[in-house]
Amino acid sequence: MANYTSAPDDDYDVLIEDDLGSNEIEPCTPYDPKVLLAQLVPYLFTTVFLAGLLGNLLVVLITVKHKGLKQVENIYLLNLAVCNLCFLFTLPFWVHTAWHGRDPGEPLCKILLVLSSVGLFSQAFFNVLLTVQRYQKFFHVRGFFSATRTVAGSIFTSVLVWVIAILVTLLELAFYKPQMENQKHKCFFGRPLFLPADETFWKHFLTLKMNILGFLLPLFVFVFCYVQMRRTLRFGEKRYDLFKLVFTIMVVFLLMWGPYNIALFLSAFNEQFSMHGCESSYKLDKSSLITKIIATTHCCVNPLLYVFFDEAFRRHLYRFCHLCNDTAPQPTEEPAQGTSREEPCLSTKM
Repeated sequence: MANYTSAPDDDYDVLIEDDLGSNEIEPCTPYDPKVLLAQLVPYLFTTVFLAGLLGNLLVVLITVKHKGLKQVENIYLLNLAVCNLCFLFTLPFWVHTAWHGRDPGEPLCKILLVLSSVGLFSQAFFNVLLTVQRYQKFFHVRGFFSATRTVAGSIFTSVLVWVIAILVTLLELAFYKPQMENQKHKCFFGRPLFLPADETFWKHFLTLKMNILGFLLPLFVFVFCYVQMRRTLRFGEKRYDLFKLVFTIMVVFLLMWGPYNIALFLSAFNEQFSMHGCESSYKLDKSSLITKIIATTHCCVNPLLYVFFDEAFRRHLYRFCHLCNDTAPQPTEEPAQGTSREEPCLSTKM
């Protein structure tokens, strides 16, 4: 009987230990962004870079040379194009990193993240300034922001916005810690900007700063101004084309960057929302990467909005393309013919 009772107890103990051991060592498989980045980023970002570079350079050229900088909204729209160019200049490096699987190195990684962050925050701030400027002009508001309605005041405000965007980014850079993988510095496009994963407080703080300054502030200003203006503004009238352009730029910005801000917020505060399980973390990491890729394509969208909603931009773009086509094939000995041929086209367009 002694032998009979000891054998089952020993077997039972072995079964429990094996079962507990298998549950304890079951690992959480994190989402690996390298596969999606290698398949999608090189082709998508190359297209976005070429289209965005051409479009935003045309915006800069037409705004400076043809539309002029004697109006406040033109100064802010010019700064928006520069913001997009700052963001665009980072794309070739992310393409090279995704295509070859090589890390750009810690110094270059910091430069890329700084350009992306400055371009994003400054774009959010200039969208706010454009919306507030349209609101002031519509209701003839005077007060603290009245200086932004003058050219000199708008130039000073633009410089101030760039300084604030740089300072906000330097705050993030001060807490940046390079993440290591296999004893090598790791710099991936899909990683949130300047989020040290080992420090929960700064992770939450920097995420909230990104959400508030990059999304909630523009959203609040847009909703407030739109609700106030919608009561008396007739968007069907032709003289309100600039209002439609400014509000469309803001709406597109919010729609393209909003999902990424939401995904980033849920990923940073996953424990507070009871979403720290393996499956939830995997889905949050994947959704953060996909929404960030979608948001990055925004830097080539604004020039298309100018074509659809800005009649003056379309007219100057037509004249610019028309002059480019005329100057190339025209012989030098017949200047009179070239000028006579150009005038009827411009007069009919007008």
